[in-house]
Amino acid sequence: METISLKSNQEHIIEVLIRKNPELDETLLRTAVTFIAEAHKGQYRKSGMPYTEHPYEVAKILADLRLDISSVLAGLLHDVVEDTPHTLEEISTKFGTETAFMVDAVTKISAVQKNSKSEQKAETYRKLIAAMAKDPRVIMIKIADRLHNMRTLRYMKPEKRKIIAQETLDIYVPLTHRFGLYRFKSELEDLSFQYINPDEYKKIVDSLLLSKEDRENYIKSVIGPLQIKLALEDFDCIIQGRTKNIYSIYNKMINRSCQIDDIFDIFAIRIIVESIPECYLALGYVHNLWTPLQSRFKDYIATPKPNLYQSIHTTVIGPENKMVEVQIRTKDMDLTAEKGFAAHWAYKLETQRSGEELGWLERMAKLQSEISDSVEFLEFLHIDLKPEGITVFTPKGDSIELPEGASVLDFAFAIHTELGLHCIGAKINEKVVGVDKIIQNGETVHILKSPKQEPSPEWLELVKTIKAKQELRRWMRTSIIQQAKLLGKEIWERELRLFKIQAQEIPSNEDICRYFGASSMDDFFSRLGQGEMPLSDLERFIETKTSATRSKNPYSLKFFLFPKDKKDDKDQMPILIGHGSNLLIHFASCCSPIPGEPIVGVLVPKRGIDVHNTNCKTLEGFSSKQFLAVEWNAELSDSFKTNLLINTENRQGITIDVLTVLTKSNIFLEKMTVSSLKYSGRIRVVFKAFRKEQVDTIMKNIEKIPGVKEVIKS
Repeated sequence: METISLKSNQEHIIEVLIRKNPELDETLLRTAVTFIAEAHKGQYRKSGMPYTEHPYEVAKILADLRLDISSVLAGLLHDVVEDTPHTLEEISTKFGTETAFMVDAVTKISAVQKNSKSEQKAETYRKLIAAMAKDPRVIMIKIADRLHNMRTLRYMKPEKRKIIAQETLDIYVPLTHRFGLYRFKSELEDLSFQYINPDEYKKIVDSLLLSKEDRENYIKSVIGPLQIKLALEDFDCIIQGRTKNIYSIYNKMINRSCQIDDIFDIFAIRIIVESIPECYLALGYVHNLWTPLQSRFKDYIATPKPNLYQSIHTTVIGPENKMVEVQIRTKDMDLTAEKGFAAHWAYKLETQRSGEELGWLERMAKLQSEISDSVEFLEFLHIDLKPEGITVFTPKGDSIELPEGASVLDFAFAIHTELGLHCIGAKINEKVVGVDKIIQNGETVHILKSPKQEPSPEWLELVKTIKAKQELRRWMRTSIIQQAKLLGKEIWERELRLFKIQAQEIPSNEDICRYFGASSMDDFFSRLGQGEMPLSDLERFIETKTSATRSKNPYSLKFFLFPKDKKDDKDQMPILIGHGSNLLIHFASCCSPIPGEPIVGVLVPKRGIDVHNTNCKTLEGFSSKQFLAVEWNAELSDSFKTNLLINTENRQGITIDVLTVLTKSNIFLEKMTVSSLKYSGRIRVVFKAFRKEQVDTIMKNIEKIPGVKEVIKS
C-alpha cells in the first residue's frame, strides 16, 4: 500500500508541475521525482511528513514562477547532496551541469569545514552570492526553499523558530525586495513577524478579524464609485481591493507611534489596464473622483525601480476622509510585481547582463572575494540588503536607489567610481552642499568634482553603501602601497646617508634586486616600506658593497609594521626613520604624544605618518591595515609639545599656583589661557617636555593644588 501511495503521489506532483509550467520536460521530472523518493527514503520532517514533501513544494513554487527545467530540477534535488550519500557528480551525470551547479550553490558549508556556526553561516552566504552572480536562478531556488521552510516553521522548537525567522527578516526579505518578488516578500515578512513578535502579531490579526466586515464594506465603498466612474467613461480595467500585510501595518504603527485604529491608509486599490497610456488616463479618473495627496505620489512607470518594478502610486482622501493608496499598472507590470526578476530572467540573462540586480550581485561577488573575513562580509551584506531606502535623481532624470541616511558621496559613487573619488560636493535645488550632506528622498542631485580632489580616511565614515566603502577601501589600499614605496625609498636613501655613501658608490638596481629577490626597485621599496626586510639585512648588503662606517642618528623613531609577532625578533628588526625625515612624520595634535608614552603610527595617504597615543580616540577612524607599530628611541633628546586642560574651582590665586608649578618644572611654557564661570574655571597650558615621566610629575603636582578638580592631557 505504501508503494502504491508513494507512486500515486509522485504522479500527482509531476502533474501539478506540468500544469504550472507546461514547458517543463516530463521525462526529466519523472527521473528526478523517482530519484529523490529513493534518496530521501526513510527521512522525515519535523512535521512527521516524508522528507520529499519539502523538495516537492519548492519545485511547485519554482514551476509557478515559470522557471526552466534546470531550475525546477535543482529545486527537487537541492537537499540531496547535503542530506544523502549521493554526490554532485551523480546529479551532473543524470540531470546536467546547470542543475548540479545550482544544487551545489544552495548546499550549506558543513560545520566540519568551519570553526563556528557564525563562520559556517557567513561562508555559506559567501558561496551563495558568488553562485548567484554566475547564475541568478540560484536566488529563486534559495528563496523558494526558505519560503516553504517558513510555512512549516511551527514544527520547530520555539528558540529555533525565532532564530530562523530573524534571519529571514534580515536576509531573505531584503533579497525578495531587491529582486522584485513582492508577493513572497509580504508572506515572508508576516511569517517572520509571527515568530519574532507573536504578541503584536496576534493583536493586529485579532483587530483585523474584528474589523473584517467593516473593512470589506469600506473597500466596496471605494471600488463601487470608481467602477461607476470608469464604466461611464467606457474604460475597461480590473479593480482589486486589499488590506496591506500585517508586518507593513505594524511598521506603520511603530513609525507613526499610533495604534491600528489610527491608521487609515491600510487599504490599497489596484487598477490593472492594458497599456501605459491607459495608466495615466486611469490616474486622471482617480484624481477627478478623490483629492490626491501630492506628497504621496510616485511614478514608477516613468522612473522604474532598479528591480524592474513599474507602477503609479497615488494616495487619495477617500470616503469618510480616510486615506487610500491606489496603484495603477499594466498586466505586464503586474506580472513583474508578482514574480519580479523571475518574470524576465530569461531575456535578462541573454541580453542584459548589466541589469541593476545583476550589477548588485557582481558587486557583492567582487566584495566577498576581496574580504577574507566571512563574518565581516556577512555584516556588509546585512547593511547593503536593507530594503528601506530613498530614490534620488540625476540631472538627466535617471533614478538611483540609496539607503536612508546616504550622503552626497554615496550618490556620486553609485553613478561612477571616478566621480566619487573626485567629488567635492553637489548642487541640490541650486544650493551647493558638501560631500557629507545627507540626501532626501526625491531630490535631484548634481555632483561637483575636481581632478585635484582625493579621498581622505574620514570619507569611510560618511558613506553607507557597500559600493562606496568598497571603492574607498580599494583606493586607500592603493595609496597605502604608494606610501609604503615612498617610505621604503626614504629608508634606503637615509641608510645611504648614514653610511656616507657617495653617488658613485651606490649599488646598481640590478645588484639590489638580485640580492633581495625583488622583481623591480618599486617592489624593493614597497617591501622595505612594509617592514618585510629587516634593517640588519639592508646594513649587511651596504657593508658588503662599501667600506663605509655607519653613524648613528639620535633623533629617530623605531617603526614596525602590524601585525608582526613581537616574540619573533627576526621579523621585528627596527626601521630607523629620522625625526626630521622627508617622509613627513607628524606627531598628532589630538593627543600630543611625548617620549615614554605608548604610541602607534598611522600611514595616511598623501600625508605621511601620524604618530598617536595608543589610547587616542582618533584611531577608531582608521583601518588596522594603516597602523605601524612604533617605539621611542631611547637616545631621543628632543622636546615635544604637551597640552594640559586643568578644571578648577573659581578660586582667587589658583592660576598663580599652577604657573608656579610649571616654572619649577624646568619646562618651556608656550601658552597659557584662563577662563572662568561663576563657580568653576578652566586653565589650558601648552609647554614643551622631554619625557612622559616629566609630564606625569607636573600633572601630579598640579593635582595637589587646592581647588584643582581634574588635570587632563589633551
